[in-house]
Amino acid sequence: MTHRARVIPRARRVEFANQTRRRASRVLTPRPPRAPPPPRATMRGESLYVSKRGSFTFVLGLFASAVYRRINRLRDSHRSPPPRLRVTSHKRPDARPVAVRRLRAGDDRRGFRALLAQLTEVGEGDFKRRFRAIQDGPEYVYVIESESGDRVVASGTLVIERKFTRGCGKCGHIEDVVVDSKERGKDLGRVMIEALTKAAEVCGCYKVILDCSEENAGFYERCGYSRKEIQMAKYFV
Repeated sequence: MTHRARVIPRARRVEFANQTRRRASRVLTPRPPRAPPPPRATMRGESLYVSKRGSFTFVLGLFASAVYRRINRLRDSHRSPPPRLRVTSHKRPDARPVAVRRLRAGDDRRGFRALLAQLTEVGEGDFKRRFRAIQDGPEYVYVIESESGDRVVASGTLVIERKFTRGCGKCGHIEDVVVDSKERGKDLGRVMIEALTKAAEVCGCYKVILDCSEENAGFYERCGYSRKEIQMAKYFV
């Protein structure tokens, strides 16, 4: 009895060879590792924790926590004066409070520098450039408008000094207080001083000081200020 060899068609042989190569490639080629999940950040109080192992992530969490605390400190320490205050005049207590607001870019056309010229020399400086430079302080200029709103009739400046003493506290300096000569006698000077004093308090200043001439000392004493030490000055121009 003779056995005949089984003949496998060529197409089956090719398919079998391809299957063998694919199996071999899967065995020899390792699977790529799975990408680790992104770290999850959670806030606990003022600290940021990253829930992932590894020294790099730990250092990153410490850095983020320090930045977060720093931002909070700056937010608390950099309190800006209010853009507008309302102060009641002692001479007209029944009238509506006087509005004292921050300086605007258009106030130069309303006679702001002409008003300052009644106090001291002004010159021909670039008003717009200086106005942009003081937008973020530490100088804050306040003005009072006329009843018609077309003129600036009073002005004063609050300068915030950041100190290392008093627990890194802040001291307010009142400068360049002036009232238009046509509007004097209406209690606008006292209104401006009270507004600047209130703005310094809002900024967190532990004190506010000013310099004045001997003839104006009585006015500032009536505004609640007292004599303290002696002013010294040296001019370069």
